[in-house]
Amino acid sequence: MKFLTRLNGTIEHSLTFIAGSSLFAMMLLTFADVVGRNLFNHPIVGAIELLQVLLALMLFSAFPLVTWKEEHICVDLLDSRFPARWVNLRQLAINLLCAVALGLVAMRNWELAGRSLDYQEMTDMLGIPLGYVTYFIAVMGGLAALLTLGNGILYLLGGGRLPAALTENGG
Repeated sequence: MKFLTRLNGTIEHSLTFIAGSSLFAMMLLTFADVVGRNLFNHPIVGAIELLQVLLALMLFSAFPLVTWKEEHICVDLLDSRFPARWVNLRQLAINLLCAVALGLVAMRNWELAGRSLDYQEMTDMLGIPLGYVTYFIAVMGGLAALLTLGNGILYLLGGGRLPAALTENGG
């Protein structure tokens, strides 16, 4: 159990670091580009492309974190009418369905990344290979699928945790 706790902490800290670093780099790059453009009439070449890549890194590194903690945006129209004894079963079904969907999306992105590298698709200005970014998206999607499956297993074993939105509303 101690190993799983450490693994969970390592994954969480690593993904948080990637997301936070990407966001910070986006902030610095935007600031430098605006200053260069307005004060020196010399913007940073390829700033938009770098921002797009950093945005992908930030969003998709946060994706598994949101999935693992079950902090998605959810609509709880029927939660108050759902019998309490079936909540774990409902959460199991939702998590398994989502794990399958995320796994399919990750596999498709993996294929697209390989094709992108084969076709040598790159950004226009800086020539950043887009396949590597797509591989990152596929890996993060796969990780999100595994973590969602893990959540489903926790609900199956009866030890699942309710999403924050459900516990806050008394569901």
